[in-house]
Amino acid sequence: MATAELRLTLPIDRARDALTAALVEEGFSVQPTPTGALSVSRDSGGTSLDADASTGSGARGRFDVHLTDSPEGALASFERSPADDGPAVVEGDLARDAARRVGERLARQGVIAGASAGDAEGAPIAGPIPPSVGASPVPPPGNPAAAGYPGYPGTAQFVPSGSPSAPGTSPYAPDTSTSAPGMPPYAPAAASGRTNGVAIAAIIMGFVVPIGGIIAGAIALAQIKRTGEKGRGLAIGGIVAGGVITVLSGIAVVALVMLALFGAGVAATSVDPFDPPVDTGDGGVTIGPSEQAPSDAYTLPVGLCLDEVPSGVISPANVLDCAQPHAYEVFGSFFLEDGAFPGDDTVESSAYEQCDAAYPDFVGIPWEQSALAYYYVAPNEQTWAEGDREISCLLYDPEAEETTGSLRGSAR
Repeated sequence: MATAELRLTLPIDRARDALTAALVEEGFSVQPTPTGALSVSRDSGGTSLDADASTGSGARGRFDVHLTDSPEGALASFERSPADDGPAVVEGDLARDAARRVGERLARQGVIAGASAGDAEGAPIAGPIPPSVGASPVPPPGNPAAAGYPGYPGTAQFVPSGSPSAPGTSPYAPDTSTSAPGMPPYAPAAASGRTNGVAIAAIIMGFVVPIGGIIAGAIALAQIKRTGEKGRGLAIGGIVAGGVITVLSGIAVVALVMLALFGAGVAATSVDPFDPPVDTGDGGVTIGPSEQAPSDAYTLPVGLCLDEVPSGVISPANVLDCAQPHAYEVFGSFFLEDGAFPGDDTVESSAYEQCDAAYPDFVGIPWEQSALAYYYVAPNEQTWAEGDREISCLLYDPEAEETTGSLRGSAR
């Protein structure tokens, strides 16, 4: 059963180091055990522990200090060692007395969150606590501080169980002196102002390598929780920055892919198997299947041959005898029904339908089997208003700039 307890505002690892240092300063030998506890012993002749009614200045014995997690940080339980065959009263008093002295030292360092001590029956520990070298006067536990005595804050006090301090008082006063001559006070890592290095790397990587910032931030938070270092805000900032930039990058990539697919689709729809590119080098025909006849388009009968039309406007000057070298030959001509302009799409559909139908009769084989190609000339909305209703189909050889003689019945 625990004979005394101390509550430290430190993680267990740091609390173990602080307790070891304080016990050594009080003249004890300390050895860690495989379970993480501290095995504490004191041979006769020790002088740091002051005499008291039960132990005496030459008391010897052994006890263990067990550490467990607590809401404040770590709970240290001073217990008689089960391997010790000495009198239980002596070891119990020695453990409690050691807890008092260690509690006084650690309270001055500001790492005691609260403590209670008592024997197995819960009786209060008797006897005043003598002040250590350089410490402020300490009133006996359970009694109010003397008039004018500043009283140590309640978040860093050592109170024996069964004898609580009076309201508003505390048995320890703050002290900025070192624990012992030549020994610096023990303080948690956070008091040194040290910032976790991984947290610094996380905030930088969050903007440069977003995924790395998220990972480093998570690692830094785990380390800060364990060590008590600064840098929690930097770690969180690295995680947030990395996450936001990763999401924005993903959106940008999706947008670029969609834009590329949309552009490819537009390019695909603009390809027309009936509209092969024609580049004569010195000005070829500019009227294609998707273009409309100009307002002064000339009526073109079947069998008429034409030369190149660099201006895109067909006129009587373009008409040639088919026995002469020429570029085009009219193989089909038909008229659309009168009425309101049906629209470019309807005109285009009618042109392909009628020209495909006229092609086998003129050439001798269907267009799909032929090495030749054709354009069509049709009215647009402006020429429709002027009375133009004719669609003309123009045959040409895509392998030659000019043809001599008619292609009628050529079966090419």
